[in-house]
Amino acid sequence: MDTSLIVNPDTLIAGTAARSLMVELNISIYSGRRKDRTTERAVIQANGATSDRAASVYKALFAECVELERINKFQAKARALHYRWTLPWSDTGARLLPTAALWTYTEQIDACAAEFRTLVQAFVEKYPLLVSAAAFKLGSLFNRAEYPTAEAVARKFSFSYDISPLPTSGDFRLDAEHEVQVALAERYQKTLEQRLQQASLDLWHQLHETLTHISDRLESDEDGKRKRFHDTLVEGAMELCGRLTQLNVTGDVHLEEARKRLEQSLSGVTPEDLRKSDGLRLEVKKSVDAVLSDFSWGSVDD
Repeated sequence: MDTSLIVNPDTLIAGTAARSLMVELNISIYSGRRKDRTTERAVIQANGATSDRAASVYKALFAECVELERINKFQAKARALHYRWTLPWSDTGARLLPTAALWTYTEQIDACAAEFRTLVQAFVEKYPLLVSAAAFKLGSLFNRAEYPTAEAVARKFSFSYDISPLPTSGDFRLDAEHEVQVALAERYQKTLEQRLQQASLDLWHQLHETLTHISDRLESDEDGKRKRFHDTLVEGAMELCGRLTQLNVTGDVHLEEARKRLEQSLSGVTPEDLRKSDGLRLEVKKSVDAVLSDFSWGSVDD
């Protein structure tokens, strides 16, 4: 199976534009870190370095602050969700959002935004106490002038996303010579084709990675013993199958065929069943290996 775009590019782009959107997630947080030039100079001198760039020292203004740590961890969780339901697109941060996944995406990302605001509010409300605690934890490193007001800190946090239509080469409407318009449109058309290929390849990579992992974990080790695996071996694969039905914006029939075969291989199978039955493990592994061998994955496994 060739994972390259094998249909007319114009038709493919037009169809994808009709069932896709662009989405950009923007999350800003207050790091609570600040460059400490005084300590930096002391470190450089203490180690006999002759260059002012020999060391760089940053201090955590809120060392061991649970409230701030929760916000930092949560924003990573929100970004992971964003990546799970979107496809790679531009280098500027915008990603492709299939309209089939729009409801799921907005529902889950809106819930993330609400939880983010709750976590930020908890930090800001407790901010004066946290500053006092930082004075105790930092000792001589503490400098009250380095701490902004609670209101200023609150403004450093933000969580938003922007959704817009997917532009096509036909969107060029310039007051320029016809040749310039044609050249720009052709260049953008080529860029669109490349981005669609990358988006499709990303889905193939996710599927290939999952299939390979299942095959590896269901294979016995060198001593003939069963390899251990987590419940997510099955649950994660089935979740991926569900997402691929919504993320396959190019309508790749080969991807859909491979997805269906993985789903059928695990239909009605539980992690506990695989742990108990050697026969079932062998059957599922054989089925998964067949999917891996029946499709030409190209550069997907690189």
